[in-house]
Amino acid sequence: MLEPLRTFFLPYKRHFRETLKIAWPVIIGLMGFNLMGLIDSLMIGELSYVHLSAASLANGMFIVLTIIGMGLTFALSPLVAEADTAGKHRRVGDILRQGTYVTLILAFILTVLTYFASDALYFMDQPMQDVELADGYLRILSLTVIPLLVFMAFKQFTDGLSFTRPAMYVTLLGLAVNTFANWLLIFGHWGFPRMELAGAGWGTLISRIVMMVVMIGYVLYARDFEKYGLRQRWQKIQPRLMGRITELGLPSGFQHFFEVAAFVGCTVVIGWMDDPSASRAAHQIVLQLAAVTFMVVLGFSAASTIRVGQALGRKDQPNLRRSGFAGIMLSIGFMSISGLVFMAGKSYFPTFFNDNSLVLEISAKLMIMAAFFQIFDGIQAVGIGILRGIQDVKIPTVITFVAYWVIALPMAYVLGISLDMGVIGVWIGLVASLMTAAALLTMRFNHLTRSKAITEEIPLEKEAVPEPVNL
Repeated sequence: MLEPLRTFFLPYKRHFRETLKIAWPVIIGLMGFNLMGLIDSLMIGELSYVHLSAASLANGMFIVLTIIGMGLTFALSPLVAEADTAGKHRRVGDILRQGTYVTLILAFILTVLTYFASDALYFMDQPMQDVELADGYLRILSLTVIPLLVFMAFKQFTDGLSFTRPAMYVTLLGLAVNTFANWLLIFGHWGFPRMELAGAGWGTLISRIVMMVVMIGYVLYARDFEKYGLRQRWQKIQPRLMGRITELGLPSGFQHFFEVAAFVGCTVVIGWMDDPSASRAAHQIVLQLAAVTFMVVLGFSAASTIRVGQALGRKDQPNLRRSGFAGIMLSIGFMSISGLVFMAGKSYFPTFFNDNSLVLEISAKLMIMAAFFQIFDGIQAVGIGILRGIQDVKIPTVITFVAYWVIALPMAYVLGISLDMGVIGVWIGLVASLMTAAALLTMRFNHLTRSKAITEEIPLEKEAVPEPVNL
């Protein structure tokens, strides 16, 4: 009975190993990012659950806007991986330079939008105590958009070259800076003013500036990247390459936007229920815990994107498929285990964040829902990544729109509000959307990679490198 299983998994053994080799530094780096939010929540939760609810509201608005910019930077890793595998070193450097320009343009726009988005909080029919706290916090967070996205652009560049450790170390440095700054500014230690929620915002800004500066310095001066000439030609622009990055990156950004906006929309729906602050605090707590395991599958997704992109550059269709499905299988295995852990610790883990009996009661119920959606969340995350690796972004964008805006949000409202199922109804809608996205994205990858045609026509291979234009 075991022999057929062994025969099935044997061709994937190398792919599991190579994916994990690339993924583990990415996972640690993502964990560092998540720990920043987790530590913020732990420290803010010590103030009150109202502060925690306000932080959830502000962070939701922030991520909805900035996720488009983050998604844009995700386009760099598959482009870099393909160009480097094909031996196009000059193009690798051009991708970083032009990608940085595109990122800065979008980051400036998102900074302005995020700053003024705090005014919209007052028109969302949320508890006024939450809105007043979230207002100033969101304005401070808006200042972090540019350093965050520039760091992400340089991170995606190094990830695309399979140098995933540098971003990990820089993120861990940022985590240390963020934690220390929070300790000083939230609670007013060492003579600093007690700034409470605003202190968490300033701590985030300081840490992201440090991360951006260190990452840029490393990439531009590391010997490993000298062959790409990264310190040269910054005065040049290449409109066609910038267009290609935008063409691939913006749909990627909207894929993540639709998902994140659905989760944030559910946070708003919860705000229309009875005792919304307690329900939203519980929602935030369980999402923070689910985000810990999600960081692992995002690492699998990033590694699979790179490996699929490399196989595309080599025109290696069989291993392109195996690289993609290896990521999905790793995700299923890990998320199955994490779902069982969530079930076992449903009443224990939330106590790390808050001791309010009502918040803990709601959190325990949501932990059961989170355990169910773990596997589907993992599959859809890797599915988006491997499709991005073969530079397929338009249909996946439609899939994510349908899953999260046609299924998740309407179901959340109908079940949670109209049928009075409360926050449980909201989460049923989320589970249904994740199941839909997981199934359709996997089917899409399987369909596109069945034929060798996927490696016979590579978009970038047909593009001539445009002549640069002086700034």
